Amino acid sequence: MRETGMAGQDDGAPLRRRAEERLERQKPARTPPPRAAARRLVHELEVHQVELELQNEELRATRLEAEAAAKRYAELYEFAPLGYATLSGDGRLRALNLAGARLLGAERSRLVGKPLEWFVAPADQAALRELLAEALQGGEDGRSCRELALVQGGVRRARLTTSLLWHGDPEILLTIEDVTERWRLLQERTELLQVAQDARARAEEASRAKDAFLATLSHELRNPLAPISNSLSVLEQAEAGSDQARRAGEVMHRQIGHLVHLVDDLLDVTRITQGKIHLRRQRLDLYELAGCMVEDHRSLFERSGVRLELAPPPAPVVVEGDWDRLAQVIGNLLQNAAKFCRRGGKTRVTVAASRRERCAVVRVSDDGVGMAPEMLARLFQPFMQADTTLDRSKGGLGLGMALSKGLVELHGGRIAARSEGLGAGSEFEVRLPLAGPPAEPAHPAPPDRARAHRRVLIIEDNVDAAEALRELLELHRHQVGVAFSGPEGLAKAHELRPEIVICDIGLPGMDGCEVARAIRADEDEALRGAYLIALSGYAQPDDLRRARESGFQRHLVKPADPEQLERLFTEAPPAEAPQA
Repeated sequence: MRETGMAGQDDGAPLRRRAEERLERQKPARTPPPRAAARRLVHELEVHQVELELQNEELRATRLEAEAAAKRYAELYEFAPLGYATLSGDGRLRALNLAGARLLGAERSRLVGKPLEWFVAPADQAALRELLAEALQGGEDGRSCRELALVQGGVRRARLTTSLLWHGDPEILLTIEDVTERWRLLQERTELLQVAQDARARAEEASRAKDAFLATLSHELRNPLAPISNSLSVLEQAEAGSDQARRAGEVMHRQIGHLVHLVDDLLDVTRITQGKIHLRRQRLDLYELAGCMVEDHRSLFERSGVRLELAPPPAPVVVEGDWDRLAQVIGNLLQNAAKFCRRGGKTRVTVAASRRERCAVVRVSDDGVGMAPEMLARLFQPFMQADTTLDRSKGGLGLGMALSKGLVELHGGRIAARSEGLGAGSEFEVRLPLAGPPAEPAHPAPPDRARAHRRVLIIEDNVDAAEALRELLELHRHQVGVAFSGPEGLAKAHELRPEIVICDIGLPGMDGCEVARAIRADEDEALRGAYLIALSGYAQPDDLRRARESGFQRHLVKPADPEQLERLFTEAPPAEAPQA
């Protein structure tokens, strides 16, 4: 039998017997027989020697197994996906595996002896100290963990778990797990959840604003309709030219103007949000413009019992802007001040130039009811109003501030509001870029032609609108013809040979653009030269472009302003009278 000498292969025989058996096998075939005592002594020594050999073989085998096991455990430790380290009681690194060194971002030789705190983000160092203190106080079975940010080799999130070892002095065993990807996914999930919640909140707020707007719009549209309807009844019963008829006409004029203003505000807000407002810029004195608006609104303040002041600047304040749009902004601010100033209060308008910031500054301040902080944060959003009482005594759609903000920003400026709170008054500030040096003076425009009586053709499918416009023009002694469709309009045009054609764009069948192209292509030279005015409820840039390309010289938005029509009539070149 082959001897292995491995402890794991022991056949269970006592060591001495095994030694004797081995010795018996190792004896030479012929040995001279010694004397008995000597023979026994030699035998004992030989047996003892064999015993030592067997013990050495077993020890060697045990050592090899221990070394193999240690190597396997060292490989598991070194190449484990988690980082392992041992720390001294004061938190210094004593040993760590490859993953631990990689997570801490340096070679092991440069890490040993360094405080672990050096490799943790400053914001998390206090948490690390708490973790190590808990480990030292937790006893042999105590475990503590924290998620911290590691900063060496790029920021990483790591889960640190500690337990206490006792080898004479306390030693902390540290496990480092890279949780960066899990943390990132959790952060993304949290951010997406927040985005979804914010979107839902905005949608709910928009829905509430929409409902409030529709209720407000219904209220604001019904308000002027009631006096208009009542005034129509008065006109039907009152004697023509009487004071009653005159007052009824004034009421209707004011209320229709109010309706037009509401619709214009709605359209302007839509155009601004779509980027379709076009400014007619010119050099203008901002103080002069503010002065005009103060005078236009002075009666409103007088009726409210509010004092209105305008402080002049030391020098002209010149900007490049659209007079009408900037007047709209200042008018909105003045109307707002008149609404919310108590009787006996004061509103002050100042215009100044900030040479350092190269901007003009208009401030409208009042000592009125003021605004709460939550209202200030939403003031320039559409449909936001400070007056939310049931009777809505102040009126309006809540579009003025949003419209003003959009118009100011189109001019390259900004608008802001300030208030110390309810009862502390408010201040609105508009900042606009100052104009550069003036260009060469332009040649003066030729004076307007004296008002003349013109031949006018109205083409409008709305019978009431067409007849009302004809009566208005006939009051100004113009010769007016009316047609209610495109083909009828072309026939009337050959009959009347008008100098001016006012044509609705949205005609059924043959629309206004087709009518204009037909007139421009007509064989009659005089008719081809007619002055064409488009009249429509559509006023987007595409609508204006289509009208211009079709041959219209001007485009008016319904309802047409009579004074604007008269100004256009003076622009139209005279035509030959029709031959009998």
